[in-house]
Amino acid sequence: MRANLEARVRPNPRGGAAAKAIAFGIFGLAATANAATLDVPGQYGTIGAALAAAAPGDVVRVAAGTYSPTANGESFPLLLNKDVALEGAGIGASILDAEGTAGVITCATTTGGRVTGFTITGGIALRGGGVFVASGDPEIDRNLIWANGAELRGAGIFASSAAAPWIHHNVVWENFDTVMPGAQDPHGIVLAGTTTGTVEHNIVGRTDGNGLLTDVNALPSIRHNIFFENGITSPLRGRGICWLSAQPPEVFHNLFFDNVINAILWPGAGGDLSGTEANEVDAGDLVYGNLDDDPQLTDPDSGDFALLPGSAAIDAGDPALPLDPDGTIADIGPYYYDQGGASDAPAVGSSGVVSASAAPNPFRRDTSIRFALGRPGAVSIDIVDVSGRRVRSLSAEELPAGAQSVSWDGRDDAGHSVSSGVWFARVTTEQGTTTLPLVRLR
Repeated sequence: MRANLEARVRPNPRGGAAAKAIAFGIFGLAATANAATLDVPGQYGTIGAALAAAAPGDVVRVAAGTYSPTANGESFPLLLNKDVALEGAGIGASILDAEGTAGVITCATTTGGRVTGFTITGGIALRGGGVFVASGDPEIDRNLIWANGAELRGAGIFASSAAAPWIHHNVVWENFDTVMPGAQDPHGIVLAGTTTGTVEHNIVGRTDGNGLLTDVNALPSIRHNIFFENGITSPLRGRGICWLSAQPPEVFHNLFFDNVINAILWPGAGGDLSGTEANEVDAGDLVYGNLDDDPQLTDPDSGDFALLPGSAAIDAGDPALPLDPDGTIADIGPYYYDQGGASDAPAVGSSGVVSASAAPNPFRRDTSIRFALGRPGAVSIDIVDVSGRRVRSLSAEELPAGAQSVSWDGRDDAGHSVSSGVWFARVTTEQGTTTLPLVRLR
């Protein structure tokens, strides 16, 4: 039925496979070869100043911290109008918070440009509360685009007619309509006019309208995404995808779960459809392989979007497209489930800590610091500020090997609530120290 599939599916806009192995937290980001790197705040006090000074091909590297009007005098929206890579230290580490003053980022390039490794939040705009793609083919990847609002279109991301973005490996979460219960219904992601590009390996969830909408003659490729619990009941609205474009859809191997009205609104095929029903409209089209099932995310309420064993998203991607890093068929969503058959004895780092994470992170009231020990021994857990000064001692005791957890209520040793910003959990064993960034929101 799809013998010539690889010839018919438009390629990745960057000409290669997207890396699917990412962690919800801190990850390394390599600078472009032979490009100048402008550090914020090391060389420039604001991201805006660094972007203005950057030349095409440069990298603006943003350290862990909160960048907002009140935290560092940042002005929004940040303007990416040349081929510059804007690289954060990772989700939950580098936070761009417009604090409701404007949208967070505007991309207006001719070609190139990248936004990666941020929590993007607090944006409010008519269009594109989180990210507005006005032109060009920027890469938007590995971000948490959370709690942004729009009045008209694209509370999380809006792309206009001149754009062909590559939007991949993001979590677009809890973005909202700023005029409720108005009739505009801006949706989580809107691809307008003649927008092309690719939207793949994202989670789009808990938007108070449709997860993603196309209109007029937009023709993006929508694949390997999870559309999760989009919509509200009053006023009634919310599908995973609303395909209003006059172009035939390319919607394949997505997973739809608990969207309020249905998986897909496709007027050209009769209206509201489940993913399975959409697959069956025409055996020769590019709507196929879609699922209606629970992705079994670990703990989305706490910001943990990893797939649990047995998730319907595992190995549910298109087998004609690149495999996951473990050599299996691509999983749906931004975080692949490693089936590599790791040894029963996990590799222990020099600190003795096998793994460490926190959830929720960012957090407002309290967070759970989770870590695993490769061997038993004395362990202390402290909270320190960016200078390394200890503000809270959480625990100091003998612990067995295996999984551990300790909670922090956002207070120092004196019982005072700490300010918003980046703090660090420091886990010290007899072998060394592991440090985990924590982001406090107020």
